[in-house]
Amino acid sequence: MTLTHVQQGERMTLSGVLTLDTVPELTKSFTVPAEVTEIDLAAVSRCDSAGLALLLRWIGQAQSQGQTINLVSPPKGMQALIELYDIEFLTLS
Repeated sequence: MTLTHVQQGERMTLSGVLTLDTVPELTKSFTVPAEVTEIDLAAVSRCDSAGLALLLRWIGQAQSQGQTINLVSPPKGMQALIELYDIEFLTLS
């Protein structure tokens, strides 16, 4: 169970599992580069509330620096959490 990331310009693509099992390591070892304005989630196979909390943390960090990060193509399970928490405004598609 891993999560990988690839950055191309302003878009960062995540793939794999974004859950309580992977979030602690990401919290310790990774920060989103300042130039990233979109996080593409189409290749995330599983996400739980811990994964969504990490994404919200990254968005909050960007906002504190006057930047914006949007979530792109969240998978179905993540979309359900986004709707449950009423934060659809953070997604582009």
